[in-house]
Amino acid sequence: MKLFKHIFILLATGLLFTGCEDYLEAELPNNELLEEEALESKEDVLQVLNSCYDVNANVFNGKVQYAHELLGDNLSMLNESGDLGQIYNRNVSIFNGVVDGLLADLYRTVFRCNRIEEVVGDFDFSPAEEARVIAELQTLRALSHFEIVKLWAQPAGYTANNSHPGIIYRTETSVTVLPRPSVAETYNNILADLTAAVNSNALSVNNPYAISAGAAEALLAKVYFQLGDYSNALLHADNVINSGAYRLDTTIDRFQTDTANLSEIIFKTRSFVTSTINDPRSGDFTGNYRTDLPQPPFLRASADFYEDYAEDTLDSRVTELFEVINADTPDEFVGVKKFNKPYFDVPILHLTDLKLLRAECLTLLNQDLNTATQDVNDIRERAYGNSSANVPAGVPANALLEEVRKERRIEMFGEGDRVQQLKRRGAFEDDQLMIRDVIWNCDGMILQFPGVERTELFDINPQGGC
Repeated sequence: MKLFKHIFILLATGLLFTGCEDYLEAELPNNELLEEEALESKEDVLQVLNSCYDVNANVFNGKVQYAHELLGDNLSMLNESGDLGQIYNRNVSIFNGVVDGLLADLYRTVFRCNRIEEVVGDFDFSPAEEARVIAELQTLRALSHFEIVKLWAQPAGYTANNSHPGIIYRTETSVTVLPRPSVAETYNNILADLTAAVNSNALSVNNPYAISAGAAEALLAKVYFQLGDYSNALLHADNVINSGAYRLDTTIDRFQTDTANLSEIIFKTRSFVTSTINDPRSGDFTGNYRTDLPQPPFLRASADFYEDYAEDTLDSRVTELFEVINADTPDEFVGVKKFNKPYFDVPILHLTDLKLLRAECLTLLNQDLNTATQDVNDIRERAYGNSSANVPAGVPANALLEEVRKERRIEMFGEGDRVQQLKRRGAFEDDQLMIRDVIWNCDGMILQFPGVERTELFDINPQGGC
């Protein structure tokens, strides 16, 4: 999805953060179009909607994923310097450029979605077309805010009523400095957008490069899961899984080019690389993990992660997606082969995640353990090529839960999942849970806002790390 030429004045000021006026007062480049020149037709509005997908692809190219992963226990680093080192060491400063840019891009998608919602009624869309556009932007807006609240606020369950500070949920383009609402209010807004999108019945049945009905409901399931609302998470995951629109692929590798038709992908970004177009949207994966290039990879698998799986050499994920490099030397490390390609589409929502989510919900609720067991075994049979490692029928819920979580860790490696699962477990199951030698809810386990965000109304996060 290329960035379309119809960029208007409000998009240029898209560095609209939670409260900062400095970004909003920036002068425009001379080549920007005024809004009245850009939004002249229905087609212009659709191009701006496509530009929302464009910015979303810039965020999910590995940036938002490694922001999560660096806080957790899956990764080690070539060195722990620079902006990424601050994230890894849980002491992000107000001057961290990577964190600043990530927040800007997430809110940029939100800003564009909001502007479309404000003007879509002024053009000749049919009622069905307008409903589809609004449902797409509601889902994209919710997706961006979901990533922001997970990274910049303590998780749901950190306080009993989720009254701790959340993030600003922007639904309009007005330049207003606001105080931080609670996490409860933030999540209520996310749920409202996603519920409206799902209930609209306006979205396509299945289009992996756009927000579909399956994508909106899959995201809704993930939000409820993070909230610890396992009954609602189960309900919506079931709806998507049982829709018949998706099925598990035989490959363990979901990171494929756009020529691959993977039936389990619900929503993904697209990379264009042809003889005339070079627009890969996987650069922060390929630039940081690859082991097949002359320079050593900056991001590696942690010894803690690898030790949990290394002895199981019949698991194709262990043998095909990871490798020990410089074995038995001081420079030994575990390389990640999962992203060893020049470029690929990036899956954001997929069936493997939903089946593991459903299995965990069922075990936590102690319901239908046969289905939970089958979900795990479907994934294991793909990894092993047979049923030799299947979980036997009749395993108690607590033992099955351990198996589900072990599968989730290796299946979702590098996809920005692990640390948020641990935080959820810390909030709802084990308040003494440790993540790479620090408590799950220490100050450094959330990112710091840029210093320019601080106002009389908006308090940034505590400084000092863990």
